[in-house]
Amino acid sequence: MEQRIDLKKFLQILKNRAITIMVTTLFVTAIAVIVSMYFVKPSFEATEYIIVGKEQNENSYTENQELIRILASAVDLIKSPIVLNAVSAELGNQNSLKELEENISVQNNKDSQIIHIVIKESSPEVAKQMAYAVGNVSVQKLNDLLNVKNLKIVSKSESDISVKQVGNSLSNIAIGLFVGLFMGIGLGMLKEYFDHSINDPSEVEMTLGLPVLGHIHVKKKEKYLFQNKSVQRGEISVKA
Repeated sequence: MEQRIDLKKFLQILKNRAITIMVTTLFVTAIAVIVSMYFVKPSFEATEYIIVGKEQNENSYTENQELIRILASAVDLIKSPIVLNAVSAELGNQNSLKELEENISVQNNKDSQIIHIVIKESSPEVAKQMAYAVGNVSVQKLNDLLNVKNLKIVSKSESDISVKQVGNSLSNIAIGLFVGLFMGIGLGMLKEYFDHSINDPSEVEMTLGLPVLGHIHVKKKEKYLFQNKSVQRGEISVKA
């Protein structure tokens, strides 16, 4: 019963503070729209694949261990300055090595002979160029430095690399809408907590423990007159 009363009171608070909730929600949503449209650049991901080794015999422990070693070395080498400097020189990229490294993600699933090179850029064409260059340079460096011959990249050219957009304006706006709604509800609850005025007869009984014998409904015009008019007797001002 108590939970039911609390829910009823909560819904009443939402009703009383509807304007605050709506204004806050619209304000935060408007900010999300402006930021998404004019400040946040779209991001694109291009993925290149490197196949390491040939099909392995399940009974060959030595070959399996050698493949694990090659995969670990390849993952470390791809994001090393050796590869990044060569890629930067090949593409004429002006970004620092740290910026290039932040845009590159190298993944290798367990028991897989495929290395995923994921490039994140603001331009889909740049992402494709970067992914293809990193894949080619990595294979060359692994051949030269580690003498690993059983390597090949899946894509034959930049056009074979698939690109997908990461995130979009609609999702950012939707997030802003929900954040604004929750902020509005929170602000409404905070205003209700600090509001000590009595707006309902039942609150008198709950607060003072006294029965309400009756109440007078004051219209807006009469309320305005009461607020701006003083009663001469005893210099007491009557306010609704």
